[in-house]
Amino acid sequence: MRYARAGIPLAIFLAGAALASCGDGTSEKPPTPEPFALSAIEGPAVAYIGENTCFSLTVKGGPNAQVAWNLGDGTAIPPAVLFTKVCHVYTTPGRRLVGATAISEGQKLVVTRGVAVVQKPMAIRPNASSTIVLDAKHSALWVANTDHGHVARLERELPPVPPMPLVSCAAPRTLAISGATLAAACQDDGTVVFYDLDQQATSGKIDFGPGSAPFGVVADPRSEGVFFVTLSGTGELAAVRAEGNQVLSRIFVFPDVRGVAAIADGTVLVTRWRALAEGANVAVIDATNPATLAAGEPLLLPPDTGLDSDTNNSGVPSFLNQVVPSPDGGRALVPSLRANTVTGMYRTGKPLSFETTARAILTEIELGGPTETPFERKAGRYAFDDLDFASAAVFSPEGDVIYVAIQGAERVEVRDAVSFDVAGSIDDVGHAPDGLALSEDGKTLWVHASLSREVRVYDVSDLSSPPVPLGTLATGLSEPLSDDVLRGKQIFYSSRDPRMSRTSYMSCATCHLDGEGDNLVWDFTQRGEGLRNTIPLAGRAGTAHGPLHWSANFDEVQDFEHDIRGPMGGTGFLPDDIFHSGMIDQTLGAPKDGLSPELDALATYVASLGAFGKSPYRSNDPAALSSRQKGKDIFFSAEAGCSTCHAPPRFTDSALAADKNYVLHDVGTLGPGSGSRLGGPLPGLDTPTLRGLWKSAPYLHDGSASTLRAVLRDRNAADQHGKTSHLSDADLDDVERYLLTLDDDEP
Repeated sequence: MRYARAGIPLAIFLAGAALASCGDGTSEKPPTPEPFALSAIEGPAVAYIGENTCFSLTVKGGPNAQVAWNLGDGTAIPPAVLFTKVCHVYTTPGRRLVGATAISEGQKLVVTRGVAVVQKPMAIRPNASSTIVLDAKHSALWVANTDHGHVARLERELPPVPPMPLVSCAAPRTLAISGATLAAACQDDGTVVFYDLDQQATSGKIDFGPGSAPFGVVADPRSEGVFFVTLSGTGELAAVRAEGNQVLSRIFVFPDVRGVAAIADGTVLVTRWRALAEGANVAVIDATNPATLAAGEPLLLPPDTGLDSDTNNSGVPSFLNQVVPSPDGGRALVPSLRANTVTGMYRTGKPLSFETTARAILTEIELGGPTETPFERKAGRYAFDDLDFASAAVFSPEGDVIYVAIQGAERVEVRDAVSFDVAGSIDDVGHAPDGLALSEDGKTLWVHASLSREVRVYDVSDLSSPPVPLGTLATGLSEPLSDDVLRGKQIFYSSRDPRMSRTSYMSCATCHLDGEGDNLVWDFTQRGEGLRNTIPLAGRAGTAHGPLHWSANFDEVQDFEHDIRGPMGGTGFLPDDIFHSGMIDQTLGAPKDGLSPELDALATYVASLGAFGKSPYRSNDPAALSSRQKGKDIFFSAEAGCSTCHAPPRFTDSALAADKNYVLHDVGTLGPGSGSRLGGPLPGLDTPTLRGLWKSAPYLHDGSASTLRAVLRDRNAADQHGKTSHLSDADLDDVERYLLTLDDDEP
């Protein structure tokens, strides 16, 4: 007997035949063959290197279908009958396209699916300092509100409820949670404050002293209640225990420490916030025993050269606020800015453009454990196009994706964590995003938009289309700044506004983040100037210390309209017909005050930056006090003559003048790179204040003095900059001690 289709039981065919022979003469139609089809490939979205990963599918119809597999890493498995499951061990990271091809009776079907191959995450995940942290136990978020002077608790669930400001201190910058303890690094009052999450009460505080300026805090993944804190004012890393407010260890790393991260193998990573001319720094600290921290040789991230184009730029990593270890602990990413202090008409004969001056980058670092010096991966810097400063980042739980906050462009960019290929983006996330937090399952992203005073919530489970906000959480109950100051600060940080910058490359914060200077020397020859060391804004209160810049080429903050329209490529905040009327389109020309609400708000914000801070060099130690007094006596002596131009309380003789005829001094430091003033001769330099010297090296208009000793001796051989040639080394030590203590507490 012949069967119409294999697998049909004999009884059925027999019964059918009997019915047919007894029926009405009609015959039953044979069953319709099932169409040949393949199901989707089943398998994990993430595969771990070195572990067996299995994929399967279902074949429908298609008698004796043969299935072949391609595992996406060059491994191809030849066809075999109903070969519907395959397992494979991947050896390298990256995204792979797994494919299956089925062939039956001349028909061919293909299905594919992607898989991300990563190193398996550590059982205890690494931690990184951040402005926003998750409190999983209490289903809450905690946010550092720097301007408000408090840390606020937000409920994770929507709809939003009012925030609860529960921890107060001066300028909280970053937060961390360990067990039931929240730690807040409070920059302006030199403390770390502890809060008991279960008892909902402040549980302790450690005072590191005036000028210590704690910035980064991170929980030790291995020890509940232990934290690591960067002291940006003193250049130290401290290990602390919340119980008993204990300082376990304190070690000098390098000046200007900020970002900090901790890995369960005992590795602690620390960043230097502002780069030197020779490069930026990341240090590995051996914290195997938190009571005996040990620092190794810092990693130098040197400047990139020869990269200037419409999609890249040369320069040095700048403003390293954060360092973020991957979940497997084998590498770390450093979001930052790349500042082009390589290119310029004096240095290279090529001008800087709006595209080559600065841009956001990620630097990738390989880690080898707490006692090994890290190294930068070859071609380990990824440059973002048309975007400014990368302010914060967070890995997905498996480590296959990285989310990066772009501060001025007000975006979050999503990249494959291995190839850095675009995986998605989120636009318009609020003013100045500087913190990111991701849910434990990786499906919800919280973006801390600090100058919008809110956290925006996004569903990021599917990035095939741009996510829209699920909701918005307010971070404060009341606004601490006036309307004009807040609006001016938002403008100061925003590169997104085309009036400020072309294609979101630059804002005022590009060189003056936090109102400070980047401590870099730029080649502004094409601007009619020359080599110029960035002057901090903090403490100078706009024009309270006189005209702006080394050459006194601006006499109002609104004059930055010229830089905005010129090197930054913005359209400007003044209408063209107003800008080009009278003498308004000239610096030191007709006043711009009152012509643009945005420029006026910007000037109001800059004028609000009246504090220099506290110097870490102030000490009550008798020897330090004696040295400081000796230095002060020399400074005010008629022979040295320092106070002739640097008299208190402003420590400068610079001042605005109705006739705009500003006093400029030639103190013997002008050189070939000093350039011009407003495109003409440079007869001398405007006198800078001496307050804040402890945090503004290098010194002089061209940054040619890396230390105050170099200012006083090496760059003053002819005694044109005060008389110092008669001073001994001990005398110079005393003068330096005095100068480094000139802060807000100095009369």
